[in-house]
Amino acid sequence: MIGAVTLTPGQLIQTYLTEVVGNGRLELIEQFARPDMVDEANQAFGGPPGRDGLVAHVVGFRRNVGDLAVTVERVVANDDEVMAWWSFTGTHIGPWLNQTPTNGPISGTAFSFFELVDGKISRYRVWLHAELATPIVFDSSNPRVPSR
Repeated sequence: MIGAVTLTPGQLIQTYLTEVVGNGRLELIEQFARPDMVDEANQAFGGPPGRDGLVAHVVGFRRNVGDLAVTVERVVANDDEVMAWWSFTGTHIGPWLNQTPTNGPISGTAFSFFELVDGKISRYRVWLHAELATPIVFDSSNPRVPSR
């Protein structure tokens, strides 16, 4: 829901990716995610639990990838599960995925999987391929945090 508008599961995740991740509208996370939600990627890096972890995940991503542009390629949804294929480009300005910033271009492709309860995100996991100085593949369901 944004204001008085109820979103379908697919619209919720499309809006989350474009507005929250892409545009930094962190205030929407409270409407989109349950307080007790699980963000597997955030947990892999030792971040806080619950909705605060999702906020930390987005803040960290946006802090370390400047000039961020997010493109949602496709969203597939049913009532309680959503898969989103999305990509991003930007500048590697901060340490991300344990890689030292290069101030050079960065891009990536992600497949994000969301479980919903009562129309809100209850679990988030991601498979990511990031083009950094050393390309990285990260799977939050089997997290091996890349080393430097």
